Amino acid sequence: MFGQSFDKCVGCSRPVQEAYLRDKHEFIIRACNQPDYLEEITGITAMMANINVDDIECFDVDEDMN
Repeated sequence: MFGQSFDKCVGCSRPVQEAYLRDKHEFIIRACNQPDYLEEITGITAMMANINVDDIECFDVDEDMN
C-alpha cells in the first residue's frame, strides 16, 4: 500500500523527520519531556487554534443521514 503522509503527522511528516535528523538526541529528549513538542513542530497547535467551533457540525448517532 502506498500513499502520502499527512503533513501534520507526528510520526512521519517532513517537519518531524527534519527535526530528528537535525539533532536526534535533542529531538528524543524534547519529544519525551514536552507533551506538545510534536504538535508544535508539525503545526497541529496552530491548526487547532484556527478552528472555529461554530463551523463544526455534529451528527447524532440516531439521526437519519439520508
